[in-house]
Amino acid sequence: MIISTEGLYPFHAFTIPDKFVKKAKDELFETDENRDSALQRLRELVLDETDLRCRITDEFLIKFLRARKFNIPKALSLVKKHMGFKKKNQDIFTGMDFEVLSKLIKKKVFGFLPYRCKDGCAVLVVQLDNWNPSQFSIKDICKAVVIFLYHSICDPLTQINGYKIIFDVKSRGIKHIRFCTPGNLYLLYTGTQECFPGRFKEIHILNMSTTFQLAWAVISPFLSEKLKKRMVLENTSHLLTNTFKRGI
Repeated sequence: MIISTEGLYPFHAFTIPDKFVKKAKDELFETDENRDSALQRLRELVLDETDLRCRITDEFLIKFLRARKFNIPKALSLVKKHMGFKKKNQDIFTGMDFEVLSKLIKKKVFGFLPYRCKDGCAVLVVQLDNWNPSQFSIKDICKAVVIFLYHSICDPLTQINGYKIIFDVKSRGIKHIRFCTPGNLYLLYTGTQECFPGRFKEIHILNMSTTFQLAWAVISPFLSEKLKKRMVLENTSHLLTNTFKRGI
């Protein structure tokens, strides 16, 4: 594992340094002793759910245990919500055009920074103004978000430490407003906060546009107080500027 000169761990880690083994024990209640038994118990509960068709591998189930701090009933509930969401929204989980995904990456609509925060969080940067709806449909965006998040959560460092998001919501004109429907916003919130086995630690909102203010008015009543406390509303773009000095 290559660590930056600032002591930061890479986005693609796939190993767990000792400091994060301790963090998993202290914050998630994960130990060598209880991991195997928790995985087996969750596997049994999943198999008991006759309508629940999903993988039961250790690699799949551990994500849900870590997301719910090894609380097995809560982990099972998250698995059921996750599979229910996938079943209800099959169109965004299938048929991704990887040429479109490549263009989205080049346009820097969103992407992960190459290095993590010092606390191990993966950092996702979203730049709303780089999204041209005439070039990328809302379904293209949803499918790309699915690929980015579900690929990233395979890394054990991301499972343990979670995500921080830098969300630049600057938007020229009204090109994005028509997509701020209750249905689209609810899909985004439910898919990431209620059904995804990841921990969102901080969300930094930059350059609050009319588009974001409209979206916020629609979705904020549905957000938990816990999530609202993790949202930081910034008045300037200095945070985004500084992160891009290190590259994306």
